Amino acid sequence: MNARREPAEGAAALGASGSGAASQAPVWIAVRTVGALTLLLVAFYILPDHVHGVSDVVRVGAFSLCVVGFAALILMLILRGARGTVPARAEGLLLTVVASLVFFASVYDRLAGQGDQFAGLVTRTDALYFTLVTTATVGYGDITATGQAARIAVMVQIVFNLVFIGAGASVALERIKQRRRDVAPPED
Repeated sequence: MNARREPAEGAAALGASGSGAASQAPVWIAVRTVGALTLLLVAFYILPDHVHGVSDVVRVGAFSLCVVGFAALILMLILRGARGTVPARAEGLLLTVVASLVFFASVYDRLAGQGDQFAGLVTRTDALYFTLVTTATVGYGDITATGQAARIAVMVQIVFNLVFIGAGASVALERIKQRRRDVAPPED
């Protein structure tokens, strides 16, 4: 009998007994997720809303790069497969989705500052509200995109939501179902 245990065995033993860091991982993932979400929202409300002297070409380029970046992150999380724990993968997907929503809200807030792009969008809270309403496909009609730039940004968000957020949610739900099937005891 070898009294010396490998580190992986020790971690598995702690996790199996219900004590130690392995059983607390979902709690820390939840704390980390709530903290990151809070920081995103605080940053959305306190960071400056514009940068002077930046051309429209640079803004469109930055917008495009951000949308592609968020899409790539979501695809990476989808394609990661079974690596990592379910809570950790869910955390990554949730944070990416929320960051993309805050990004679109920032874009709408900036466009609203131009005066002719939105009707009814006055504050940053209005921008976040409009982004969430658009994502949920509710569309109350109290805030509308009236300018061409705003309409293009909204169309990009709708396509992004349908393709990437929809695919991420679908894959995440399928993986949860598969894990439940794998864990469920066989029927007699």
